[in-house]
Amino acid sequence: MYYCRSYRHFQRNHLFQVRSASMSVPLYNIEGLPAGFSTNTPPKDARVVICGGGIMGAAVAYQLAQRGWGPHTVLIERGRIGEGNPRHFSGLLGELKPSHSQVLLAQTSLELIRDLDAKGLPTGWKKTGSLNLARTRDRLTMFRRMKSQSVSWKVECEIVSPEKCKEICPLIDINDIVGGLWIPNDGVGNPNAFCLSLVKEALEKGVTVAENCSVTRVNQNNGRVKAVETSKGTVECVYFVNCAGFWSRQVGQMSEPYVKVPLHSVEHYYLHTKPIAGLGENFPVVRDLDGNIYFRENDGCLLAGGFEKKAKPAYEDGEIPSTTAERKLLPDWDHFHPLLEELLLRCPSLKTIPLDRLSNCPEAFSPDCKWIIGEAPEIQNYLVAAGMKTVGMSAAGGVGRAIADIITQGYSTVDLHELDISRFLGLHNNRKFLRDRVREVPGLHYDLNYPFHEFRTGRNLRMSPIFPALKEAGAVFSQVMGYERPAWFDKKNSLDDKGRPRFRIATTNGFGKPHWFEHVQSEYENCREKIGMSDYSTFTKIDLWSKGGEVVDLLQYLCSNDVDQPIGSIIHTGMHNRHGGYENDCSLARLSENHYMMIAPTVQQARCKAWIERHLPVGGRELDVGLANGIRALNLTHTGELGYVLYIPNEFALHVYTKLMEAGQKYGIRHCGYYAMRTLRVEKFFAFWGQDLDTFTTPLECGRMWRVKFDKGMNFIGKDALLQQREKGVERMYIQLLINDHDPDVDLWSWGGEPIYRDGVYCGQTTTTAYGFTFKKQICLGFVKNLQPDGRGLPVTNEYVLSGDYEVEIAGIRYPAKANLHSPNLPTKYPDQEREAYRATRDKVDETNLLAYRPNK
Repeated sequence: MYYCRSYRHFQRNHLFQVRSASMSVPLYNIEGLPAGFSTNTPPKDARVVICGGGIMGAAVAYQLAQRGWGPHTVLIERGRIGEGNPRHFSGLLGELKPSHSQVLLAQTSLELIRDLDAKGLPTGWKKTGSLNLARTRDRLTMFRRMKSQSVSWKVECEIVSPEKCKEICPLIDINDIVGGLWIPNDGVGNPNAFCLSLVKEALEKGVTVAENCSVTRVNQNNGRVKAVETSKGTVECVYFVNCAGFWSRQVGQMSEPYVKVPLHSVEHYYLHTKPIAGLGENFPVVRDLDGNIYFRENDGCLLAGGFEKKAKPAYEDGEIPSTTAERKLLPDWDHFHPLLEELLLRCPSLKTIPLDRLSNCPEAFSPDCKWIIGEAPEIQNYLVAAGMKTVGMSAAGGVGRAIADIITQGYSTVDLHELDISRFLGLHNNRKFLRDRVREVPGLHYDLNYPFHEFRTGRNLRMSPIFPALKEAGAVFSQVMGYERPAWFDKKNSLDDKGRPRFRIATTNGFGKPHWFEHVQSEYENCREKIGMSDYSTFTKIDLWSKGGEVVDLLQYLCSNDVDQPIGSIIHTGMHNRHGGYENDCSLARLSENHYMMIAPTVQQARCKAWIERHLPVGGRELDVGLANGIRALNLTHTGELGYVLYIPNEFALHVYTKLMEAGQKYGIRHCGYYAMRTLRVEKFFAFWGQDLDTFTTPLECGRMWRVKFDKGMNFIGKDALLQQREKGVERMYIQLLINDHDPDVDLWSWGGEPIYRDGVYCGQTTTTAYGFTFKKQICLGFVKNLQPDGRGLPVTNEYVLSGDYEVEIAGIRYPAKANLHSPNLPTKYPDQEREAYRATRDKVDETNLLAYRPNK
């Protein structure tokens, strides 16, 4: 039997030194700031007000102070700075994250922690390394994929044998272990010490800290932050940063309109043992991901925790505690027991080690288990940094820099689109939705990262009018922005026991040939040689119009293409930031002189609307933004294939769908899902925003220069940057790669993120991949660079790309690949001039046989 003894907790009095040229050298307790360093009354005005004196708010204040904004920044904390209980933090510091953007943010944070530690400021930093264990071949494959990606991300790591795992950590049992991933530069830290050191540095550079002061309301005027009301007075300001962590959602509700910060807390546990002889400070962080557990050394004891498959929501009634002290809950040993069993399996010696306590300190998670960063779409100059789960210390420094960059220079030096708060809609902030979703989300932290992950909770929220008909036709559904859309169709096993159509969620439980391969192949072939019908309801559709020519002027300013085209035209264009990167990639249909319909990617539903509204002229909000009316037929497909898209009012959708299916029978019409559409566009070299294009990708890099009209007679955002890049040359180029010597039935597949090698040297990585049913090969889209040994990038030209021999590394194995610079003309039974004239990327034709593999050397 395992138990936790009751005890009285005595807190050690940790002291550290403050160095400053302008003040005496005080000593102060790690539990808070020294007397006189903070004020309970904030100033009447400031440029930036930060809500939340935890590690995230401290990091933002520090980064702003580093840029000279200290005297203009106020940090407001409801309690005391650094008052969190150190027993309620894991303090894990790891570089390897799920995406490149998160890796860059974590690396920035680790660099800051090491810098502060080198200056003698407390952070608790210890370089211990981290050992990730694999019990299954799939987990080891995932590690091999991570090891391949680590070259792109500049993270040192290695695959190790079970025996090496035991050598690194003698405490573990390896009987069921097949290997591991060792990351030597990872470590641990003390979040409280790091937080106080950041605040101390910020104070020395002029930041005002107001403790025991609560934010009560955020005021806006004309859609911009105006002032912040607190329990100690109102502060006029230009920027507001919501760093309230656990309370960020509630702070978001303190404005009109509400700022949606979708977070919900779950119970989260930390198990502490009594001191263990000989444990040592260099004991590595160990993650047994298949057991959903981790453990580390902490002051001579073992600290352990985990992320259970089904989490237990906290505060389901919506009553959130108001203080850090009230936040902790009583431990539920029954709920923690499965994790305890896994700990005992991995560390059998724990059976004889006395336990100290089990701490239950709820943590808040976002609906997709990712961080929430960026400017709120509801109010301009309202920024959010929240949802860091349990890894706030490893995120804080990088996220703080990103927020400070946005405030001081208008943009982040790291692409944040996957973490941007605008990826959420109002439905994601619904409390019942969050309560259901949060049961599932924490388990993803250590879950196997299979391709095309689908959530099981929060489904059937947004459905097109033909959803029942699609389900009856055998649709297996994926979800995006709350919308259910068919991934593929399978009539077999589509009915339940009562003969009714079942709702089925798409799965891809492996890294090789997926079980849905034949279904997608059949749909793909129908699209190419007969007629395919796909539900595009999820795409973003926005009407833009004005009484006069204001809408034309606005779009000419926002878009790089010339939108002043004849009525009935479809203009494919990018909307760019000041650096020429894509903020939106869309199509505009000109319906009348001053009326356009915009079609954009599904994930842009909140983002592109916010981008447009941010650039409306002052007093120019008479521009209407809303959903389209009437049936509209546009000659575009988003895949490179010939076809039409019908935009139909909801009330007519089922009727039109039925008539089309009836009329199309004699032409072999059939349903097609998203996966077939994905393959079509990858074969056609068709880039998608959010998958291939991001806020740092320019039209010159992805072969869309012909869509940019420099001579349209009006300036547009990003024009100067694009002109400069055109003169200088691009340092990366978007290409298509056909993988050779690869057996799709046996070999692991490319799923995106794999490193690309040119003449044996790393040169880039893939973005979107698919199996090409016409090529009968795996196809990768991605970017390549001309990297020098010292890391510098030289201009990339067509000649450079075509003169190299390429390989794509999939989970440690390199496969030869042929590079294409432009969209190919694929063989078809029904060739025509329009199809053959189409180019998704460059208009410079490579005359070599696109289906042939010819090594250059």
